[in-house]
Order: sequence, then C-alpha cells, then structure tokens
Amino acid sequence: MAIPVLRSLTLKQAIHAVLAAFVIGLTITAAEFAWTASRERTMALVQVADAVALVEGPAASAAWLIDAELAGQVLQGMVRADAAWAEIRLGDGTLLARRERPPRPASLLERAATALLFIDRPVVTHDLTTPASAPKVADSPRIGTLIVGIDTGRAASGFLAYVSAALVAGTLRNLLIGLAMAAVFHRLLTRPLLQIGRAVARIDPEKPYGQPLAVPRGHADDELGFVIARFNHTLTLLEREHDELRRLATRCPLTGLANRALLLDRLDHAIELANRAREPDAGRLAVLYVDLDRFKRVNDSLGHGVGDLLLCRVAERLGASVRRCDTVGRLGGDEFLVVLERVADRDEAAMVAQRLLDGLSSLREVGEHRVHLTASIGVAVHPLQGSGESPDSIGLMRMADSAMQAAKTAGGDRFVFYTRDMTDRAETRLRLESGLREAVAARAFELVYQPKIEAAGGRLTGFEALIRWRHEGAAISPADFIPVAEDTGLIIEIGRWVLEEACRTATRWALDHGPVPVAVNVSARQLADPGFARLVEQVLQRHGTPPHLLELEITETVIMKDVRHHLPTLNRLRALGVRIAIDDFGTGYSSLAYLRQLPVDVLKIDRSFVNDLPHAPDIASTVIALAQRLLLSTVAEGVETAEQRHWLAEAGCDCLQGYLISRPLAAEAAEAMVMTAFARNEALPLTA
Repeated sequence: MAIPVLRSLTLKQAIHAVLAAFVIGLTITAAEFAWTASRERTMALVQVADAVALVEGPAASAAWLIDAELAGQVLQGMVRADAAWAEIRLGDGTLLARRERPPRPASLLERAATALLFIDRPVVTHDLTTPASAPKVADSPRIGTLIVGIDTGRAASGFLAYVSAALVAGTLRNLLIGLAMAAVFHRLLTRPLLQIGRAVARIDPEKPYGQPLAVPRGHADDELGFVIARFNHTLTLLEREHDELRRLATRCPLTGLANRALLLDRLDHAIELANRAREPDAGRLAVLYVDLDRFKRVNDSLGHGVGDLLLCRVAERLGASVRRCDTVGRLGGDEFLVVLERVADRDEAAMVAQRLLDGLSSLREVGEHRVHLTASIGVAVHPLQGSGESPDSIGLMRMADSAMQAAKTAGGDRFVFYTRDMTDRAETRLRLESGLREAVAARAFELVYQPKIEAAGGRLTGFEALIRWRHEGAAISPADFIPVAEDTGLIIEIGRWVLEEACRTATRWALDHGPVPVAVNVSARQLADPGFARLVEQVLQRHGTPPHLLELEITETVIMKDVRHHLPTLNRLRALGVRIAIDDFGTGYSSLAYLRQLPVDVLKIDRSFVNDLPHAPDIASTVIALAQRLLLSTVAEGVETAEQRHWLAEAGCDCLQGYLISRPLAAEAAEAMVMTAFARNEALPLTA
C-alpha cells in the first residue's frame, strides 16, 4: 500500500528537522544579535571618546579664552565626525558654543534598532582643564565641560545592515542543516522502515515465518536490527501458536482424531469426489456412526480418568481398523465417525463395520481395569441404491446417526444400514417432540379415569388417572409420546401436571360425593428426582387432598432398577400416607428379598398374565398368593372377559380393572359414576 506524500514519515521528518534547525539557528542568531548590539554601543562610545581626546586641547583653549568662535570650530569638527551634537560649557555652566547635525528621517526598523541599542540616549562628558601654557590659578583647574551626543541613527543603520545579512545567511544555513538532517534520517531510519513495512506486507498469514524479515544493510547491531530480530522471533512463536490453534480447531484434544469441523470438511470433499465419479461403484463412500454402548456406566463406576483413557484406546482401535485414505473422527462424548472413501459396495462397508465391532470388543483392559466394550454402528452409503437423493455431509451424518439409533434400540453390539423409513421415523419423532413441548407449555392435556372395582362384590374401589393428548386433530397414544417425554425430560412437567389434576379431582369428589382413591403413574425420572416426595407433599397440602386418596403406581422395572436409591423416596411417600402400587408386576426381575423391604401396598397383575386366564393361570395365581402372604392388595388390569373376571374373583384377587369393567372415562362421566356409587352405597368405604 502506497503512503500519500503528505502523510509520509519522510515529509513529517523533513518538516520537523527544518523546524528544529530554524529554532536552534534563531536562538543562536538572537544571542549573536544581543552580543553585536552591546558591541556596537561600546564601539560608538569608544569612538566618541577617542574623538573627544583629540579635541581636548583646542576645546580647553577655547574655554580658557572664552573664544566662542574657536569653540564652534572645534565642535563643528566633532559633528562632522561621529557626533550627533556637541557643546562646550564654561565652569559655571554657561553655554559657550553648541553644534549639532541636522536630523534625518528614520525608518521604523531604524527607530527600533536605535531603541534597542541606545535606550538611555548616551552622551560623552569630558571635563576641560586649564591649558598647560596658561598661568595656574589657585582655584580648581577645571574650566569647562565638553559634552558630545552619540549619533545613534548611524550606529543603528550599521546594526541593521549586519542583522539583515546575518538573517539571510542564517536562514540559508538553517534550511540546509534541516534538509541535511532529513536526508540523514531518511537514510538511516525512514527508508529501512519502509523496507521493513514492505517485507511485512509480503508475509503469508498461513505461513508467517516463510519469509523472515531481512536486516537492512548497516543495521545489524543497532536498534533496527534488534527490532527485526525480535519481530522474526515473534513470527516464529506466532507460527507455533498458529499450528497449535489449527490443530485444536481441527483435532480432538483428547484423542487427536479429527473433530466435527474437519470431519465435515473431509466428508464434503469425499461427497464431491463421489458425485464426480463416472462409475457409480467407483465413487461410493460410506459413513459409519459409532456410539459406545453403556459408556456412561464406565464413567460413573470407574471415573472420568478411566473413561478418557478408554476413549483414547477406542480411537487407536478405530484408526487401526481402516485404511490410511479413510478418516476417523470424534464427534463428542463417546460418539465417533468413520468416513470410508472408494467403497466397492455395501458388503465392503459391512465388512469394515464388523471389523470395528470386533476390534472394540477385543478391548478388555484399560489401565488396571477390565472392561467389556461393545458399540452400536449406523452405516449410510452414498449414493443410495435406487434413490435419487444426494444428501450433503450433514444429511449423510444424520442418516448414519438414525441407523446407529436403530442399532442401539435393537440391543447394541451390531451395525445397521440406513433406510428411508428411519428418516421418516426421525422426522415424526421431531414433530412429536416439538408438539409435545408446545403442549407442555399450554397444558394441552386431559385426564381420563378408568375405574377399578372389587372383584368379589363389584363395588367401586377407585380410579386410575390416564393422560390423553390430541395433536394436530388426532389422538396420540401415550405409548408414543410418553417415551419421548421421558427422553427429553418433559415427563417431569407432565407428571407434575397429572399429579396436580388428579389430586384436585380426588379432593372435589371427596367433598361432593365421597372418598374415592385416584392412582397416578410415576415415571423413572420422577422417582429418581430427590425432590419428588417433597413435591407430592406440597401438592397434597395445596389441594387439601387426604394422602390415602392418592395412589402412586410405579412399574416393577423402575423400582428394581435401583432399589437402594429409590427406597428413601418410597419410605418418605409412605410416611405421608400415600399408597404405593407396583405396576406390571411379574414382567421384570423382582427380588423377593427387596420386595419385603419395600413400602408397597398393592401389586398390579400385568395384562399379559390376565390375557392367559383361565387357560394358563400359573403366574397370576402365584402373584395373588405372594400378595396374600405379604398382606398386599392385588389389582388385575386388562380384564376383558367374564371368564377372566370369574377366575380372578375365585382366586382371591382384590380388584379388577379393564374394558370389561369400563373404558377410561372423561372426568364428568367418572364423577357421575362416583355419584351413582355413593347414592347406591356401592362405593367401598375407606378410612384414612
């Protein structure tokens, strides 16, 4: 970039150098002028004094003889010399004679110079004594006074002539000195700086040390050489930092694998090559989305240090299982991505995926710990066979991710190829999740109530509150949206709303008709929340609900998954007076030892066992007998035939629930059922 002349350092430097030369020169000239002015004044006085000494004899004779004519001649000579005026006075002060030069007009400069040189208008006064040839008298030998005035105008003219010549010479001298200084500065400073600036402009930002600055000739040991040496050293440090930043920007700091940004770049490049390939088979590429199974358990049980070491070992295994032309990267957490270029067909991609699974499963030791590692792999091949789609890198990664989720859902330790319906399911889930979030914010749910009756007498014993949701005009099954709510954490808000509505309804029914318990399902996330028991207590207090009218149904699998963790919460709930039921009993892996310790009131027989009645009654009868031995109540759900009802009543089951009894009812219909039951005294009387 060219620097404008008016802004250049050379011009600024020249101006300052000339100004500095002029300031210094004028200071010196002013001192010279002062010294010259003093010298001119002294010389004028000396010259007049010398002239007075020459005419002292004639002047004394004229005063002795009181000869005015002689005195005038003497004074006229003085005036013609250097005096402006002269006079002789006698001893008593009487003027004997006076002569003066006619005044001439003076310019402003001459008047100023006169004022500078002769501020006090100096005169020379000389006493005249009795001539040597005259007889001596007793009185004082002084007979008169010769007074001479200095011609200041003549002296000023001479001074001005000197000053004019000195100013012209000084100006030229100062100008030459300033220009010489500017030339020296330009040679020693400005031009090297300009060379350095041009060299800096040529530096490549990608490789800053590719062109180190050269030291200008003659400046190796001075300040400029020092600056350039430090600059080159800084360039070296910058290049190292640049390389490190580039590595951090494209590499995972833990494993050293490519990160998401570099993976996307490599994947874009691979897709471009695949799209340009003339032969479809030669241009195939495969993306493998690898997710470790149960990695969180390793972190939780062995610590994050071991988890990080395991990730590094996984990265090594993945890198060793592919070709050098392939790319292995880490997306984050325990998720990895493998980009296989120039894949012949799906079989080759499947072979690599299986090799990855085998390599990871053979990893048995991490540090001092033994592990059993498996992974879920989703495979997406580009271009897709029989599809006109041409996804970008993000789309291809999403396809592989969908396939990986399918592999994980299937139990893990396997690979699954992407199919179109996976995207459809993923899009459906995203729409469902979005609608569910809006429904949670708007409280766009409703509760229906399925009655439970006494198996023997048929009297109403309570209701189970079931949530319903309509989205985009259609009813969404809880089996579809509850898992989504669990995965996203929305189940906490939904569960709180269900609890509030159920308690509000139970309180209203108790006040208007009579006490009827209402059961509410509790999710795994709710039970794991340390504040869940406190929330239940607050809801009961807020609505004035007697605790025995609230029953919490928890699936057997949820409780048994971590009994020790859930037991304090269950004990707090039991202490509140809330009833606790184990839902879907018999479908999990119950421990009878733990079952005796749990503060449980009810066992619910799963509908899968009720469906087998009366032809395969073994499990149902066992659950009923177990509940009787443990002094627990039993509820059979999913009762749909009279034969099932009769068998359950004969077997000693306490309560029944199912379509044979009633489908889930809206709140108004359920309340009507409660009102009818209490009007006929058919509701089972309860005590707190």
